[in-house]
Amino acid sequence: MSRLGPIYTLAVGVVMTAGLTVASATASPQIQETAAVPAAAGADPLATPEETPEAEEAATPDATQEPEEVAAPEQEEDPTPKKADYAGVVDQNGGLIAISIRKGKVVGYFCDGKIEAWLRGTAADNTITLEGKDTLVTAALRGGKAQGRIEWKNKSWRFSAATVKKPSGLYRATAQVRGARVVGGWIKLPNGQSVGRIMLGENSGEPAAAFDGGVQEWYGIPLTPQDPDQFIDAFLAPAS
Repeated sequence: MSRLGPIYTLAVGVVMTAGLTVASATASPQIQETAAVPAAAGADPLATPEETPEAEEAATPDATQEPEEVAAPEQEEDPTPKKADYAGVVDQNGGLIAISIRKGKVVGYFCDGKIEAWLRGTAADNTITLEGKDTLVTAALRGGKAQGRIEWKNKSWRFSAATVKKPSGLYRATAQVRGARVVGGWIKLPNGQSVGRIMLGENSGEPAAAFDGGVQEWYGIPLTPQDPDQFIDAFLAPAS
């Protein structure tokens, strides 16, 4: 028994040492070896992904980039004719009316031989409004016609005037005689019907001879009729 004591003690010690080794290995976490990734040249190895120059560049907007242009809504073009001439008979009056449009400028003339009115106004959205001495004309433009109403003093008449081409249409002539202004106006229809009046000043006048397209003689005074292309700017110019 005395000889086996040390051997037994040694055996117990070996067994305990092996047990402690196994327990220590079980309790310790496993370490996995990974290959080192080389850092990019010039990069801070301690910087987080958000702090890298590439991340900062991606997060910063380009100051030189121009903002996208927002297209302005398209405006519908005014359907009113840029150039047109109308002439026709005034109902229940027997006189004639002529209206000419030139790029938004509008001139008109109403005459029945005894009375007359030179008119000026505007045209937009296929509607015209003209004013003259004691006279107001309103009309709608549709189907190649100007259809509306004439109000002269306390009277009112309707009219329908179709589009016309030269030599039909409106004509005007002016002259200066002994300090007095002479103004002649004519309207001619495609069927040859015409009417006109010549005024000396504002209060004296008489019916004009039938329009034949040439120079008109009035008591030896030559009057040269002009179409709207020739007289509209001077007629609409502000009085000096």
